[in-house]
Amino acid sequence: MKKYVFMFLLSLTSMVSMARDSIVTAQQRCQIEARDKAELLVPLTPSYLDDITSTTGWDNNWFVEAKGGTSAFIGTPIGCGDLFDRVMPVLQIGVGKWFTPAVGGRIGYQGIKFKNANLQSMKYQFVHADFMYNLTHNLQCNEYGLSKFDVIPYVGVGMIRNSSNTPGYFLTDNVPSGNHPFAFSYGVEFRYLLADRLHLVGEVSGMTTMKSFDCVGASSRFGDHMVSASVGLSYTIGKRGWKKVVDARPYINQNNYLLKRYSEHSQQANANNNIEAQSTDKNNYSGLNSLRYRMSLENENNDSSLDSLSQKTKVTIGVPIYFYFKLNTAKLVDKTQLVNLDEIAKIAKEQNLTIHISGAADKATGSNKRNRHLSIERAKYIGKQLIKRGISKDSMKATSLGGINQFSPKEANRFGVVLLTH
Repeated sequence: MKKYVFMFLLSLTSMVSMARDSIVTAQQRCQIEARDKAELLVPLTPSYLDDITSTTGWDNNWFVEAKGGTSAFIGTPIGCGDLFDRVMPVLQIGVGKWFTPAVGGRIGYQGIKFKNANLQSMKYQFVHADFMYNLTHNLQCNEYGLSKFDVIPYVGVGMIRNSSNTPGYFLTDNVPSGNHPFAFSYGVEFRYLLADRLHLVGEVSGMTTMKSFDCVGASSRFGDHMVSASVGLSYTIGKRGWKKVVDARPYINQNNYLLKRYSEHSQQANANNNIEAQSTDKNNYSGLNSLRYRMSLENENNDSSLDSLSQKTKVTIGVPIYFYFKLNTAKLVDKTQLVNLDEIAKIAKEQNLTIHISGAADKATGSNKRNRHLSIERAKYIGKQLIKRGISKDSMKATSLGGINQFSPKEANRFGVVLLTH
């Protein structure tokens, strides 16, 4: 008998423990779902795709550079003297453009003097076109997409001219002085960002051309070389930096979540009201459903701490809808955000709502006067877009927030926000 009583008590204890664990698990699941829902309803701060930029205009990211240093000529035949006997000053000038953060091109000039195989000083000019590749373009980038330190190997082709007239040093009589044969250029450039447009540059470079370049040697083969080391400055002309591409995945995930929850909400309502079901089927598209779901959560998520702007305008419907702008402009970082205005206009007209528009700029960039102007222009931009979508001026109210530092990172303060009220 004691055995059966013991087994009964053990089973009862186990059942109580399982029930308690089930209750705890259910509570945790509810807490997690509530937290996830709250996170997904908070306006998103734009994030950007790694190593992906949009193309820039032809007038962007040009540069000019000037360097000075030393060079040494190594010919075939090598002639007399060692490498240090051949060292001469060199001047290098270049004009180029970066087409992407990684790929660029340059037209360069190099020249002054060199010493040939007989250690005779001769004048030369070398013009070359180079293909450049930035190996470190995506490391430690600032807000303009420019890295602090760059390592840039390059290769190119050009024409080199020996402009000295030195008869008497030919191995053959048919090799003319002052020749200008084809040549290859190659090397590595190192850049350090000193200021927004200014780089400190250093370069180790080489040149290879025909053996007859120094007037000593046969002309039919490559064999004359020149190595150089130089340092100088590079200055960016026109607009600098790169346009980052906004990562749309967080917006898609949020919209899918809202659509799913709204669908669930609609199904529950449809069970009690067939008319509501017909209305839902008639307007079954993601943007409007998402906005309607925001509205349906009014009583469920009535948290005035979501945004101080809501308190100022006494928002009673949904959460603020944000539109993010590019630095120092009234242009959206991602024009796909305009689809939200389509749905805002539809629901505002259907429900006879008032639209409150506020513009803002980041306080960390620009003067107070400039930020005030930017915030007004951003609010005007949203207002004009809504007018195009059939919203009257009388149903809109606009305010300027000026420069703010409410959000982090600072790019998140460059926005226009739409609030809906009865």
